[in-house]
Amino acid sequence: MMKPCAYEKQGLVDHSIGSYTVLEGKVSESYYKVISRRLERYGITLNPNVVKEIVKDVVVLHDIGKAGEYYQNQFDDNCNPLKSNFSFIYHELGSALFFYYDYEIVDLEKVEEVRSLLTLAVLNHLNAIRGISDYSLNKFPDKFDDKMIKLSKYGSVLLEKLREKDLVSKSLRVRDYDFTDYNDMLNAFSRKSDKYLKLYNLFLAPVMMGDNLDSSLVRNTGSKTRFVRILEGELNGGSTL
Repeated sequence: MMKPCAYEKQGLVDHSIGSYTVLEGKVSESYYKVISRRLERYGITLNPNVVKEIVKDVVVLHDIGKAGEYYQNQFDDNCNPLKSNFSFIYHELGSALFFYYDYEIVDLEKVEEVRSLLTLAVLNHLNAIRGISDYSLNKFPDKFDDKMIKLSKYGSVLLEKLREKDLVSKSLRVRDYDFTDYNDMLNAFSRKSDKYLKLYNLFLAPVMMGDNLDSSLVRNTGSKTRFVRILEGELNGGSTL
């Protein structure tokens, strides 16, 4: 069984692994050192190896929101669409809720800060379409369905399959989220003014490149976009994004 699905005829496990695999050789070790130095300026001390592990996690799990029951109910077990107009609209919200509430890494002192950065990264990984500023604080967006953030059923399958490949921590869990979770998360960000938050771009860049490269390979969309080529240059050159 291929389900949960990331797209037509593509499993979410394959996309998660593929998004990280395509980054091999494209992200220099100096990039992790850059992130480490930039975070340290704001009192967030992470050595480059820990940064590398966190980057791996956010790339592998950036689309966990696609495990929402609403999205998976559009496909059969082999990821053949059951209707022609299937959609993953707002899937980044489920991903953001997972990273905000349930992402953890062992022995990390600044858990809240790291969660906030990763939440912003996945919430904005479709920023050409939507970003955090597009969401209302006190109501779900138009045409939203509660089942879009019901992640327990299929998200748990995703995590289990990734654990079998030693790609994610055995302690990670995912659950069904609701309006209170959504509302509390957005209200918390509306009150945050910490300068370190702008560094979410350092985690966003590898997410966007991995996502775009894997999607283009699987869906045969042709050559790399100029955007992806720019990201490759940044990540290989020790970006100062």
